[in-house]
Amino acid sequence: MDSGHGREGDNTPATGVPGEQSGRGSGAPEVNTGSGAPPPAPPRRSRRRGLLIGGAIAAALLFLTVGTVLLVVLLGPGGPVGGGGGSAQAPMTFQEEYVSGEGREKVAVLPVEGTIGSEEVTGALATPAATPEVLRNELRQAAEDESVRAVVLEVNSPGGGVTASARMRDEILDFKETSKKPVVVSMGDIAASGGYYISAPADSIVANPSTLTGSLGVIISLLNYEEAQEKLGLREEVVKSGELKDIGSPANELTPEERGIFQELVNEDYDEFVRVIVEGRGLPEDRVRELADGRIYSGRQAEDLGLVDELGDLETAAGVAEDLAGVDGATVVRYAQEPSFAELLQSRLAPQKPEALKVLEEAGLSPSPELQYLYRP
Repeated sequence: MDSGHGREGDNTPATGVPGEQSGRGSGAPEVNTGSGAPPPAPPRRSRRRGLLIGGAIAAALLFLTVGTVLLVVLLGPGGPVGGGGGSAQAPMTFQEEYVSGEGREKVAVLPVEGTIGSEEVTGALATPAATPEVLRNELRQAAEDESVRAVVLEVNSPGGGVTASARMRDEILDFKETSKKPVVVSMGDIAASGGYYISAPADSIVANPSTLTGSLGVIISLLNYEEAQEKLGLREEVVKSGELKDIGSPANELTPEERGIFQELVNEDYDEFVRVIVEGRGLPEDRVRELADGRIYSGRQAEDLGLVDELGDLETAAGVAEDLAGVDGATVVRYAQEPSFAELLQSRLAPQKPEALKVLEEAGLSPSPELQYLYRP
């Protein structure tokens, strides 16, 4: 047998290395090393290196996600310059937008726009809302600024929750008492129900002739889907500690006793509304109850009835504020709030409302009953 040739019957030439064959016939290119040595093996990608890179990317994504959530939790709904005014957070501050005038002294315009509700209910960057938390911080800034001699509340609201409205009124009364600075209201398109409730303590109220105001009273709306439940073949089973524990349940029609309980609550808050108008406007209680039957008034009608002091726009209201403060030619500025970083994050992370709930809210219905000073056409 010739060792320089392949085995007998085998036409494949020897490579010089036992058990090693060329790649001929297998589709692999033949490499000629010139020394009879086998071709070098192609470099193999390090599997360990790939796992390390993938793990690093996953860890970075996890860090960003957890960091974002912790930031929102720590900063809260208002961020470092927002929030509900808790002791652990710095109070929010507002930018001043120039409106008119050139004097050194200022009249601060504080917007009160949208449905009145607490920050916990409205949420960050939700539908436009006027909250006690924001108003408190606006008034704080106006009180601490010595150049601000008077405040104009620019009210454009149909009202809202009873509790939130009462808190806003308390903030206004506290500002007047501690700062000794006059407060004037400038009513916009609408300042009805709770919008009027928070206006009543002002030193003067200015309305446009076409302003919708009034709607003085209380309302609570109870959703009832008993018939729909029967059509769908559904039934709610309730285990309760007392007969009236599920009062107002949308699954059941109100009993006469339950209706009477709700009416007592409405009457109690209605009496409070009347008292606020009597104290704020100096009108006789009987006259206020006569006016407070729930109807709406135009600004012109409200002036004739003594619910507002004069007709005009923001410029008129600013002039009244100057007169009350004893200044002339003040610079009028409007407080404006920019959303904080935390609020922007929350708006992205906040879960979307179910479509059915959106439909109910657009129809003015809510699965959670709430006593409201609210004008709802």
